[in-house]
Amino acid sequence: MPSSPRADSPIVTVVIPAFNAEAWLSLTLESACSQTLREIEILVVDDDSRDGTARIALDYAARDPRVRLIQRENGGVGAARNSGIREARGKYIAPLDADDLWFPEKLEAQVACMEAGGEEMGMSYCWSEKIDSQGQRLTDSFPFEIEGRAPVPLILRNFIGNASVPMFRASALADVGLYLNCEEQEGSQGCEDWDLCIRVAEKYTIGLVRRPLVGYRQVEACMSLNIPWMSLSYEIAMRRARERNPGIPREVFRWSAGNFYSYLCSKCFLWTDYPGCLKSMIKAISSDPMLITNRRLHLMGLKSLVRIMTGTRGRLPGPASPDAPSAPATQGKMSWSDSIQAKRWEKAIGQGLF
Repeated sequence: MPSSPRADSPIVTVVIPAFNAEAWLSLTLESACSQTLREIEILVVDDDSRDGTARIALDYAARDPRVRLIQRENGGVGAARNSGIREARGKYIAPLDADDLWFPEKLEAQVACMEAGGEEMGMSYCWSEKIDSQGQRLTDSFPFEIEGRAPVPLILRNFIGNASVPMFRASALADVGLYLNCEEQEGSQGCEDWDLCIRVAEKYTIGLVRRPLVGYRQVEACMSLNIPWMSLSYEIAMRRARERNPGIPREVFRWSAGNFYSYLCSKCFLWTDYPGCLKSMIKAISSDPMLITNRRLHLMGLKSLVRIMTGTRGRLPGPASPDAPSAPATQGKMSWSDSIQAKRWEKAIGQGLF
């Protein structure tokens, strides 16, 4: 670990919400402590864990003065992040989930992007890689290249990628508010990071660092497989976005719902939750009937139905990535369905067409 860590005047506050996170927290903290940008503080917010989460955080705090443990009653990931943000001293806020990893240059590169963008830039993001439970690289995330003013594209698709990617200007969060908590999401959670990014994008520009700097861990016991939670959290986030943006056509929100439920469909299929796959496919097509022509959805639905009827489980040949149905097709010959999606995406990026 580099010498002379600085905790007295942090440029960035790292906020790590942690609930029963002992399996991954040491690796996550190591990636935060090893950042090339040294002027940081690292706040681990223990959301009333019942395992060794607090002990691990305290061990790191004893070795690195930039690490501090905050303990609170259980309130969910949004409330935990908010607890850290309220105690933050940094000019910038960088959330990091307790099972994800950062590459060493992540914070330095995003700070440079934010400084170049000036006060009107409220958020920057980078690309990420999916990693497995052992930290081995699985796939790249689809590398979007959206910058500047982008509320419509961000409503249509969460191109930021995941909650460990963005860096926020602290003053922008003071302006737009913090993460939704469980109470504000009617007991659910899962899309509070997307909701916050949309609110920032409505008032500020977005910057991009064109490098994969985040390892986004893929494990079966993750929040995005709680379909009722994710669905309700998504609906609440989009309802709020519609209320704030009455000028955005409702078709944008229909297309967004089709993309989102297609994503859930393929993620459920990947992790062998076949009933969840079918439910999500029905919601996707109900939201956006054009998706009835999507061959990938048909294949996942048919294979899921076979698995349910035969009572068997296990991976089947199919989409390799849970992002497959919702990512814009950019290479090779496109199907009619993909062609329609690509045209919609071009419209959203143009924004003036809406």
